[in-house]
Amino acid sequence: MAITLRPHQQLGISQIKAHFGSRGNTRVLYVLPTGGGKTVLFSYITQSAANRGRRVLILVHRVELLRQVSRSLAAMGVGHGLIQAGQPLDLSLPVQVASVQTIARRLGQIPPDWFHLVIVDEAHHATAGTWRQVLAHQTAARVLGVTATPCRADGRGLGEVFQSIVLGPSAAELTAAGYLAPARVFAPPIGFDARSVRRRMGDFDMGQAADQLGGRQIMGDAVSHYRQHLEGRTAIAFCCSVAHAEAVATAFQAQGIAAASIDGTMSAHEREDLLGALGEGRLQVLTSCSLIGEGVDVPSVAGCLLLRPTQSVALHLQMIGRCLRPQPGKVAMILDHVGNYQRLGHHLEERDWSLEGRVTRSASAALSVAVCGRCFAAYPSGAASCPECGHVAPPAARELAVVQGELREVELAAAKARRAEQGQAVTLEELIRVGLSRGMRNPRGWARHVLAGRSVRAGRASARFN
Repeated sequence: MAITLRPHQQLGISQIKAHFGSRGNTRVLYVLPTGGGKTVLFSYITQSAANRGRRVLILVHRVELLRQVSRSLAAMGVGHGLIQAGQPLDLSLPVQVASVQTIARRLGQIPPDWFHLVIVDEAHHATAGTWRQVLAHQTAARVLGVTATPCRADGRGLGEVFQSIVLGPSAAELTAAGYLAPARVFAPPIGFDARSVRRRMGDFDMGQAADQLGGRQIMGDAVSHYRQHLEGRTAIAFCCSVAHAEAVATAFQAQGIAAASIDGTMSAHEREDLLGALGEGRLQVLTSCSLIGEGVDVPSVAGCLLLRPTQSVALHLQMIGRCLRPQPGKVAMILDHVGNYQRLGHHLEERDWSLEGRVTRSASAALSVAVCGRCFAAYPSGAASCPECGHVAPPAARELAVVQGELREVELAAAKARRAEQGQAVTLEELIRVGLSRGMRNPRGWARHVLAGRSVRAGRASARFN
């Protein structure tokens, strides 16, 4: 079956081919936001490779993803085998879709370097041991990784696996083109304070967060805000634990809202039934701890409820992406009850992705997110007024340092010296050195921001004189 690719998918395939042909690259990572069409893109690449007699392996880590990829290949008429638990291995077909856990246990049954191309779905997992084990068994293959979020909570860079990175269009560009649904973001208060939650392994302690967010009043507030913004529409609620997800579902049920929780202890059939009920509108709210954070495609979902705090940019964007699949007339509704937007930024911000294991916001991105004190809409803090209700926030009170009972501003001479030092730094490298000397956490991002600001001011000055 012939399929028409979107312009950005066609461009992405051309860029991927160019990177494979450049400087001996054999492992390329392609980045495209959730909902941008990664599965269709790599299915098309698979079809082209199979037509040329190449053997292709597609690695996934969940049964839902395995079936999603299988459906995409079938729609293109690509015959393929499935390597999954409970099913015998059959390598007679040149294309195989494999659960990474299952194929890792069966590597002894597969000839080394059997596949010509290995495609790694959700490739931000690729540095983990099981994935590395499979890739090490197929060292002669080209490897294409695809992900929406090329970063990990543990800080490890994907450069451990991939040699080159291709960046597709941003979420903002896809939204403007109509490939992602526009979204309204609200951050209504429910009495949760992330500052009191411990950190564990690079993120919040989910047990402690669940204790705070599992109170009857907090869950009741979450239900009331759903009624205010999403009444009658479908939503996914992201929770801290399985028990928390079950409790949230019960809170919705008690208010007459069709709700259920989904978790990994359920059979694949049970999980498919619940996702189907959500897609058809028989369920209005589906709650989950982490099962539906990646790869689940239910376009009809109208919103998401963030009841799981995180410090992970990847998890933040993956959760939000579940409700951004477009449908005619759809405007997604995101209710952030735990301050993720204020910590991690707006999902439409530009981010400077790299293979180095760090994530920075682009110099052109909003520096922070403000929350309207009247309607609780979340929006870039540079806006003059709330885009939802028009409320103009009062100017923040100027805080002065208090030393031995006296108010004292930063000394004028020191301020002048800092400005002079910054003004004398002309290149990006010189500004980065200034940022490092000041102890900045992201001197490169700051330096780019300064240069961008200078460019804007220079443009304005030129316009005035022309």
